[in-house]
Amino acid sequence: MKLRTQERRFKMIHLESRYIALCWTLHFSLLTGSVSAAITRSYNTFVGESVTLSCVYNVKDGRVPFCWGRESTSCDNVVIQSDGTSVTRRSSWRYLLYGNLYSGDASLTITNLVESDSGMYGCRVEIKGWFNDLKEESSLLVFPARPNPPNIWTKAVRESTATLTWSPPFDRGRAITKYTIEIKNDYAYWSNPFRSEDIGYYLTEVTLVDLRPAKTYNVRMFAVNIVGISDASSILTITTLEAAPEGPPLDMQLQAFSSHSIKITWKPPKADLRNGVLRGYSINYREYDPVGSQFKTWQQLNVAATREVESVILTNLKPSTKYGVTVQAKTNAGIGPPSTAPLCSTLDEVPPDPPVIEVKEVKNYAISLFWTPGFEGSSSITGFYLEYKAANASWDYTESVVDFSPNQTEVTIIEINPSTYNIRMFAKNSMSISRASNVLTVTIEEAVPQKVNGTETLPTTHPDAVTVKNSPGVPTAASIVPVVLVVLIVAMVTA
Repeated sequence: MKLRTQERRFKMIHLESRYIALCWTLHFSLLTGSVSAAITRSYNTFVGESVTLSCVYNVKDGRVPFCWGRESTSCDNVVIQSDGTSVTRRSSWRYLLYGNLYSGDASLTITNLVESDSGMYGCRVEIKGWFNDLKEESSLLVFPARPNPPNIWTKAVRESTATLTWSPPFDRGRAITKYTIEIKNDYAYWSNPFRSEDIGYYLTEVTLVDLRPAKTYNVRMFAVNIVGISDASSILTITTLEAAPEGPPLDMQLQAFSSHSIKITWKPPKADLRNGVLRGYSINYREYDPVGSQFKTWQQLNVAATREVESVILTNLKPSTKYGVTVQAKTNAGIGPPSTAPLCSTLDEVPPDPPVIEVKEVKNYAISLFWTPGFEGSSSITGFYLEYKAANASWDYTESVVDFSPNQTEVTIIEINPSTYNIRMFAKNSMSISRASNVLTVTIEEAVPQKVNGTETLPTTHPDAVTVKNSPGVPTAASIVPVVLVVLIVAMVTA
């Protein structure tokens, strides 16, 4: 019984002490203007970011003033204050009220955080009535972070260099210790850049060297501090300028094409040595003089670049003559090194074969001839010429030389005096003349007048008046030229 009385007394003392403590708490609250124990929230974030500290109240009785303070909910060190509808006081532009004030959202947003923003923040909402103020506390910790990526741009680009510049990025709480730049070929993967370089933290410009002309590169950059490496910068795409080719044309070959021409074939330089778009080729050639063991003056021919196997024929060359030839590739930026090949000699001069001539008709003191052209020789036949003379005369005393075009194959010689004649022909091209053709010997005798009804007349054809002899000549050529009829009037000189 005595034990229960002591237990009851102990409980009474305990309740009394709790009551006294509560009274003191209420008394302190009345003196300081505070309310019930604050709700505390914790926030962890990084330098340079934004954070929103929550504070929401019930607006059933309308919107009321509130404030946010550092290290206290009494708003002694106010960072922002509102009358419930708008901001009335603010210590920095970084303190914002993004919440809907009309719905009671008094949350505080802090932008561009720095490490010194770490600490306690208190939200106090002035609710009408005794001991009704709402108080919420927020613990904020701001840590240093990896720096922001730099913003790079191109300053200058040349054939093998590119100068880049950048502005130092926000270090996010720890000083930048270096920059890292990565370069790769266009269409390659960043997992395997062909170059990665570290650059001093104090620089804001760098020149990349040993780049290839007319190539496209991708470049990106990172900033580094003690916390870590930044995200990659935006990718910069640069294309270097063209340059003269560094390599000569490949597989160059010379081939004697005729007695006056040489054919040249070649391929473009290696793709990685072209240094741009090939626009053409410069072909230089010169004659070699074996007597003086020296070359003569260079001659030049320019051709466009059109295909993967190029060819050109040099013309108007001398027969049986050696030539030296070089070929150089060209871009808009310049001309590359030459490719060479052994000296090449044109073919020996081959004259055309003589034509084969025949008598078509002899009538009324006129001789009609036709001929068949022979092999052209080293170049195309440019014409024919015909010689005829008295049979007892030398060819050195030719009575007439008549020229014909290369398309003519027929002629009629008129008003020929009765006599015996030798006729021969020659073919000619741009460089030489053929041997003489077969020789025709034609005898025209004077016709005997006849009387018809008391009148003397000459027969149009006398069977004994014409004799034709074809002397042995060269064989008939294989190619036949279409016949073109041409009548040539020649005034003959009496033998």
